[in-house]
Amino acid sequence: MDLVSANIGVVEQSLFSRILTKIGIAILAIALFDLLFVNWWILKKSKVSKDEANPASQVVNKADSDTIREITSTPSPTPSTSPTSSSKSTTQSSPIVKTETVIEKQTQTIVQTAQKEIFVPLGQGSTNSSSFADLLGTDVTIDTSKYSAIDSVVFEASIWPEGGNGRAYAQIKNVTDNNPLFESQISNSSASGVVKTSSKIPISTGAKTYRVQAKTDITNFVAHVENARIKITLR
Repeated sequence: MDLVSANIGVVEQSLFSRILTKIGIAILAIALFDLLFVNWWILKKSKVSKDEANPASQVVNKADSDTIREITSTPSPTPSTSPTSSSKSTTQSSPIVKTETVIEKQTQTIVQTAQKEIFVPLGQGSTNSSSFADLLGTDVTIDTSKYSAIDSVVFEASIWPEGGNGRAYAQIKNVTDNNPLFESQISNSSASGVVKTSSKIPISTGAKTYRVQAKTDITNFVAHVENARIKITLR
């Protein structure tokens, strides 16, 4: 009885070992199958990816050779005509509002009127007299009532002694009152004419006739007077 039990135990142990061995072999086979399947799937995936990356690849088989060549041709790009739509935008300018600040200033203006100068021509002449002698053709009549607000009156003339010898003199005379105006006296000693201007002359009111007088201090040399005139300055 004990022997039978021992045999049964040995058989059961042997059967259990066989089952474990078969299970191990099955697991190993499944693992190998999975490994092969995974490798095949990876290779297929990489090939598909490579084909997608090079869509223009062509495989050409030659009859006289077992070599497979991979020829990659790059297709020429075809121009794509895409209609371009141009849109016109109308920009409306907004009105510009300018703000100006006006500052008013009150300015006080002082107006000064320029003095008016009136020139009364007398003429010209010459003399070799050593005392004041009248120069003919130099008479002029001045009526002070025709001039309002006289500021000043002076005598002007270009005067010189002949050759610059000695000195020439000139003045004007109030013929109406027979009054020489000594304030109008001018002189020059140069050899050419120089315009000389007298000091202010007292002019009598009303209409008076005036005449040019001249003299030289050396009678052998004539005193010349040219462009004689009376200058009246109004206020």
